[in-house]
Amino acid sequence: MKVTAKKIAEELNLSLATVDRALHSRGNVSPKTVQRVLAKAKELNYKPNKSALFLSKRKYVRLAFLFPHYPAYFWEGIETGIQSALDDVQDYGFEINIFKTNYCLKDQKEAVEEIIATNLYNGLVICPVDDQQLTQLIAETGGDDFAIFTFNNDSPLSNRLSYVGANYHQAGRLAGEVLSLLTYQPKQLALIVDDSNTNQMRDKRQGFETFMAEQSPLTNVHVLKINNSQLDQSIRSCLEQLTSADGIYVACGSLAEVANAMTHFPEFINVKLIGHDMSQAIYQHLQQGTVAATICQNPYYQGILAVRTAFDHLMLEQPIDNKEKIVKLEIVTKENSFYYL
Repeated sequence: MKVTAKKIAEELNLSLATVDRALHSRGNVSPKTVQRVLAKAKELNYKPNKSALFLSKRKYVRLAFLFPHYPAYFWEGIETGIQSALDDVQDYGFEINIFKTNYCLKDQKEAVEEIIATNLYNGLVICPVDDQQLTQLIAETGGDDFAIFTFNNDSPLSNRLSYVGANYHQAGRLAGEVLSLLTYQPKQLALIVDDSNTNQMRDKRQGFETFMAEQSPLTNVHVLKINNSQLDQSIRSCLEQLTSADGIYVACGSLAEVANAMTHFPEFINVKLIGHDMSQAIYQHLQQGTVAATICQNPYYQGILAVRTAFDHLMLEQPIDNKEKIVKLEIVTKENSFYYL
């Protein structure tokens, strides 16, 4: 049974008001009585009601989340996780507002500046679309009065407080291992990236290329870059550049779109295609065999973990000991794909 302040009052034959003042250091209680109340609370293993405690202190925290619209299926998972975590903490005086922009550095910088200019927020959780260009802005903005956290994509050279997301160098290496197993002794591989300049994309590419170089120096990796603003056209153009391929790794968020385009190229019918994340379209391609495997990073949990990290620091005033909170990577194939929808 949960021990309440009323129970302590009854045990000590004190008024509930006196016990409440002693427990919450509100004054007008003798030091001797405070000691008696605290000793009894410890004896009974009393746990304060955190929600009531926060409300009594009148502490409120408002946090902004900022991330791109694209790819929508991924960010829907993130947003569901954010809302789930918020449901658990909003009664403590913790508020979250979500802002979305195009996958564009200019739009995101303007959004950050507008959030800061309102003076309404205690902190920002951001997925930087270009970590290098945003490093200075984050460094200048973040501080004691405005906490900045990154998630899904990091800005490691800034003074962000922490990062929540995958280890993308490891994700690239894992993709290399999966594609090696699927193609046995590949000679021609294609790596498809997008035109974003993110820490995530650089790490995936480096991890993939490093793994392949370690496995076989004879393997050729052809890097192809697609344009997010002209997606279908640029994907088709990339595929037309490939004279042959044993396997294709899509390191960006366009796995379903690449799979759609490949159905129009009969010469790629036996090519092993892998990428990242899960959507209804990717699920269908797994069932049809167009996609051989995908690597998931649990966007729902990323959303939850990002909220909890900010809440613990801003509301509970806990120091951040772990600067990087890494989510696990999971390989999904046709046979287990149902569990990831």
